[in-house]
Amino acid sequence: MRELHVGRGANAGALTVFPVWGDAPTSRGYGIDDASLVVSELPDGPAVGHVLAQNSASMPLLITEGMLLEGGWQTRALTRSVLLPARESLAVEVVCVEQGRWSGGAGHRTAGRRASSRIRAAARRRGDHGAQGTVWQRVAQYEARFGQSPTSSYADHADRGAADVRRLVATMRTLPGELGVVIGIGGHQVVAEVFDSPLSLRQQFAAIMEAAGMDALDQPAVATPARRAIRLIEEAEGLSLRPIAAAGLGTTMTGSSERVAVDALAWRRRLVHTTVTNAHHPLNVGA
Repeated sequence: MRELHVGRGANAGALTVFPVWGDAPTSRGYGIDDASLVVSELPDGPAVGHVLAQNSASMPLLITEGMLLEGGWQTRALTRSVLLPARESLAVEVVCVEQGRWSGGAGHRTAGRRASSRIRAAARRRGDHGAQGTVWQRVAQYEARFGQSPTSSYADHADRGAADVRRLVATMRTLPGELGVVIGIGGHQVVAEVFDSPLSLRQQFAAIMEAAGMDALDQPAVATPARRAIRLIEEAEGLSLRPIAAAGLGTTMTGSSERVAVDALAWRRRLVHTTVTNAHHPLNVGA
């Protein structure tokens, strides 16, 4: 990972958000535009773990890990970031976040929403055959606050929590040149997300904040110290990343230690989108 710098955190309830800066290319060479994305079930029939993503734009399109794909035969979340080629379709890996439905139409809609960190941490367990079951268990944890969903849908819980979440994150803003954020909840660092462009962060910021808010609502209103946010980034910077799979035009890179896990999308010798997870935070381990 490139060298990054962590700024002063902003607090709201249990949530602390730290800005992250670093070097950025002068031009992205891709877009992030939900209007250019068409998502449907596979042509040969629905499959829980994959959907078809089509980029209708004339330039590559970044779709980010955790993106909610609502509708179809069941609502899914993207398990890793992918750079879709211009005017092409690609089968992409997803996880189900709506256990109680297996019916509907072929099309999905994207409403600019993300799954929360506790859901995404479970979905990242590649090679773990129990990962889908863990995701469903974590979706069910939201019933304690929001009540039962008829189809055990994360999107239902996000709908019910939307007003409280928006009030919680209303004061959060990006700063000039900012590339990413470190999210702290209840006094400890949970996750960091870093892009290669300030524009990419600005386009994703609201979704990142609202996903973090879903996990922060019921946590103690304790500010996360800056030293913990800095430690998360420093530990990630010390890891060597290895390629594990193609991700459209890009490559999925990963690395981990006893305390942190890094997942990144690499393209043109740079990391386009990087997620750093605190492997010990209770939200990420499912406690």
